[in-house]
Amino acid sequence: MLQRPDGSERIDAIKPKGTRTAMVVAGPGSSLTIPGIIVSQIVQAVAQIAPVTRIEVDLGSDHMAGLHRAPSLAAAHDVTKNHHTARLRAPNNVRFRAQAFREWIGIDTRTAVAYAWPGMDNRWIKQFLQVAQLSGASTIVVCQSRPNSSRSKLLSLVDVVHQAGAVIVGDADDAQQLSLNLGASGPTVQTHRALSLGGRSSRKAVHQITAFLPKNNAGMLANLLAAFDGISDAWVANLRLQVVMRYTGRVIPDLVERSYHAEHVRLVGEDISSIDLEQLCATSSALIVADPALDSRAFSTAVDSGVATVVLATLEPPKVGRGYVGGLLADHDRPASINVALSHALRLADLRFPDPQAWVELAQRLCAGSIDERLVGAYEPATKTG
Repeated sequence: MLQRPDGSERIDAIKPKGTRTAMVVAGPGSSLTIPGIIVSQIVQAVAQIAPVTRIEVDLGSDHMAGLHRAPSLAAAHDVTKNHHTARLRAPNNVRFRAQAFREWIGIDTRTAVAYAWPGMDNRWIKQFLQVAQLSGASTIVVCQSRPNSSRSKLLSLVDVVHQAGAVIVGDADDAQQLSLNLGASGPTVQTHRALSLGGRSSRKAVHQITAFLPKNNAGMLANLLAAFDGISDAWVANLRLQVVMRYTGRVIPDLVERSYHAEHVRLVGEDISSIDLEQLCATSSALIVADPALDSRAFSTAVDSGVATVVLATLEPPKVGRGYVGGLLADHDRPASINVALSHALRLADLRFPDPQAWVELAQRLCAGSIDERLVGAYEPATKTG
């Protein structure tokens, strides 16, 4: 007979772990935020391997912080239903949430995964881990590593994740700090690249925006310039817009010259080599790609660079971008839509987003029969003391 965290007893027989197949992944659920979008990608990847239940936990106002009005490109691809995925929303009330966790984490659950974003309200994770362990499931906390995040926010997770069977973070320094503070009795801390948002250069004095537009498409250029002209004089002083667009005649250059912020716009009309394209993506704070095809060099290079990228499209989601968290959607016929998406992309300029394959690799690790066996060699934890 087992004791529940609230003191009541549970008489369910614990199923041998070898017969357990289900996964439970809990974390932010809003598709308007980077944390919520990342959890979606983890769940989507896990669902290709094992039955998975997603528990959305959005406490306070944190779930409304982030992308607000600019739709996510990755989220636009996630609208299709997956028969192996159940989606549930956790109550905000602590007692009701504990009851819901007990109902949703059953004796068929092999592994319970909690997603943590340093700085958000992660107190629910301790409750989640207690219920999962009571059910006999393995427990893992995956924690996002991001640049310029204070050490205090990271270390505030120590008490939250102490009961986990394993912790996976994105950055080796974060892993070392957590390992040292968790002590010898705490879980082993490992790393995985899918959980890292670092790797791009630090904040720049001047942000370069590079836009790739179709040849001679004056209408699309006019909408882009209108969106850029909507930026205030004070803010645009630190921005440079580079438009890569093949053209003939004077129509395209004249549009640029007549724009309000023309002194901040540069038009590139010649073909770009692969090396130059990689350099453009690497040095840009944000990219804009119009109606990219599946074989788009510009978009694939953007994904490889991990840069925040605005995709200009029609009402239908483009074929590219599945699994790329750094993608944003904008309507190329509406300058206001482009302006909003570009503003959000610039706020994400310090982040390097993982490529879609990273979610597959992380899912394989989470679904492994033994987390300890899969994690051997992934990261050499710091020597624990205490």
